[in-house]
Amino acid sequence: MHTCSSRLRSLVVATALLVLASPAIGEPQPSLSVVVHLCDDPDIHPYLVRRAQTDVTRIYRDAGVEIAWADDAALADDAGDPPSPFPHLTLVILCRELTNEFPVDATALGAAVGSRDYRGRIAYVFYDRVERVAQSYLNVAREPGTDDMYTVVVLAHAMAHELGHLLLPYGHSPTGLMRAEWDARDLRLALNRELNFTSEQAQLIRGQVLARLGDTPSSGSN
Repeated sequence: MHTCSSRLRSLVVATALLVLASPAIGEPQPSLSVVVHLCDDPDIHPYLVRRAQTDVTRIYRDAGVEIAWADDAALADDAGDPPSPFPHLTLVILCRELTNEFPVDATALGAAVGSRDYRGRIAYVFYDRVERVAQSYLNVAREPGTDDMYTVVVLAHAMAHELGHLLLPYGHSPTGLMRAEWDARDLRLALNRELNFTSEQAQLIRGQVLARLGDTPSSGSN
């Protein structure tokens, strides 16, 4: 299992220049279906998750990929329909109790199933850690009344990052959304909608989504 350690390191200042990813004119814009599962826990606020999904949609659209969100109810309603032509990924947002069962770094905001040789189809985000990072940044910024906004921003970028692990080569990058550790500067970029995939990553993601078109469970997917 590949784990993500996107951590807040407020004393570290990143100096690399980020490249805003956007598809070339005339390129096809592939679609990706993402099913979101939430822990049945009162601390996970569905309305914040929905707001985060909007940000994730924007991040992937900037990379040239459209996300079609689905949930369990939608899947049940469509059970008798022909299978969707879009490749499917699953994103699970976990509560603290289940997060503690993961054998990952205590500061990791999420984890993605996969290895150097195998790209999985399931990713996890740890909600309580997202809230903790959001609150830590709020305390640094000292901007009252913005707690929900910070939670949404951190959650959205953690979701986008973990899904990115399912679509990109194994590992992290020195710049952009796929950095292994986020610092205060990264989160400020996220607030300004400037923490994105690089152009090269966007191209790889589009290629991976297109390559997965037509995949079926019998082909070894999760």
